[in-house]
Amino acid sequence: MSMLSTLYFPMGALIGIASAAPVGPVNLLVIQRTVTAHTPGALLLGGGGAVGDSLFAAAAAFGVSAVTQLLADHALAIRLGGGLIMLVFAVFIWRSAPKLRGDEDQVSALRMALAALTLTLTNPATILFFIGAFGAVGFTDIGHDSPEHLINAAMVVAGTFSGSMLWWLAVTTVARRLRGRLNDGHLKKLNKGTAIALGAFAVAAVVTGVIQR
Repeated sequence: MSMLSTLYFPMGALIGIASAAPVGPVNLLVIQRTVTAHTPGALLLGGGGAVGDSLFAAAAAFGVSAVTQLLADHALAIRLGGGLIMLVFAVFIWRSAPKLRGDEDQVSALRMALAALTLTLTNPATILFFIGAFGAVGFTDIGHDSPEHLINAAMVVAGTFSGSMLWWLAVTTVARRLRGRLNDGHLKKLNKGTAIALGAFAVAAVVTGVIQR
């Protein structure tokens, strides 16, 4: 038995960080939200992504092969849906006019968190990442075939969520410190750049889905 395979929670946390760290739509949205609004809303947004990562981790840890098959069967529709959501976000952010002293809309923050969850779930590559990561670590004694294996799998999933949230806490901390050095003009440029990047991600998601069809 690999020593790493017994460290269910900490290894799950490292996998959660690795899943959240690559720069993508959710990272951009969390940074943009922190700088243009307030940290709690940005953390809520990141939490949506963390929940999505945890669901994929659960599918891999508990051995839910039906989830993998479902994603494979509907990969194009899922990518198109995710691309459409990113395009909507890109347009919304492009047209917004953030101000450093503006008040945050908590309802909007909740909606953005739900959208972050949707963006995460509409990326079929995420489940493949978790399957690959679990295989690389060499987890043993996880699954759904015994109470002990269920507990171990749950620890991995809890670690994944904690690691992902730790990443979002680090991102919002850095972004919040940058906020004091920015003015409304900088925020406008940040919004434009974020919108363009999200649009690029949306196009890439659609094109990749069509090519791999």
